[in-house]
Formats: sequence, C-alpha cells, structure tokens
Amino acid sequence: MYSQTDYLVMSRQPSRWLAVLLLASSLLACLAVYQSALSLLPRILCVLLVCSYALWIWPRQISLQHPHSVTGLRFDSDGWHILRRDGSEAAAQLLADTYVSALLTVVRLREQGRWRAVLVVLASDAASEESLRRLRLRLRFSRQRWAVVE
Repeated sequence: MYSQTDYLVMSRQPSRWLAVLLLASSLLACLAVYQSALSLLPRILCVLLVCSYALWIWPRQISLQHPHSVTGLRFDSDGWHILRRDGSEAAAQLLADTYVSALLTVVRLREQGRWRAVLVVLASDAASEESLRRLRLRLRFSRQRWAVVE
C-alpha cells in the first residue's frame, strides 16, 4: 500500500478560467490584426489562423472532449503517468520547465518513445482543491524537476 505522499492521482475537469482566457486572447489577437497596417488578404489569413488555433486547442485543453486529451495525472513509485480520455495510460518523465503557481500550473511531461512533450495546463478550477494542492507540492519539491532530460 502506498502512503499519501508517495501516491498522487489527479483528475482533470474542464476549466472556465481557461475558456475565458482563450476566448479573450483570441479576440485581442483578432483586434490587433484588424488594427494593423496589413493589407486585406494577410489580415484574413491571420484571423483564420487565430480562429483555427482556438478551435484546435478547445477540445484538447478546455473542454477535454478530444480522445487524446489529458484527463488526469498519476504519480506513484513507477513515476509519472498520463491518463487520457480514451482510457489509455502512458508512462512519462517530468520536464524541468514545469511551472507552478497558485492560479496556474503548467505541467510538461515527455512520454516514453515520443520526442514531443505533453503540456497539461491546470487553472485553479481544473481539479479539486486538494488534488491541485498535492500536485503543486509534489511539483515544487520534486528532485526530478531539476534532473537533466535524456
């Protein structure tokens, strides 16, 4: 049996704060493009690029409806594991540039066998208070955080 400090399971839920942040930043980006001195065609392309990125990121990070969206994290004696919406689970290594604060936590993990990192953005309403607190403590005081990635 694991002690509470050696075992952590965090379930992620859709975040209203991240939704507001994505919509506000997309709107500001579109307004900036509109106010720029670009001609009509580059303006349209930039606005389409901003909107397509917002539509691409929404099911993966905001609503968590995409099959590969990360719905949970687990830490145990075997290390970090990524839990996905489709029910799959993958072992991962914590990267050193993980960001931890009270309002926003950005966890960067690298799955074994993949070169691209998995980014998990957690606002203060993205999980229960207790699991977010335990995750932040685990991340702040993790010795693996400063280890060199192989």
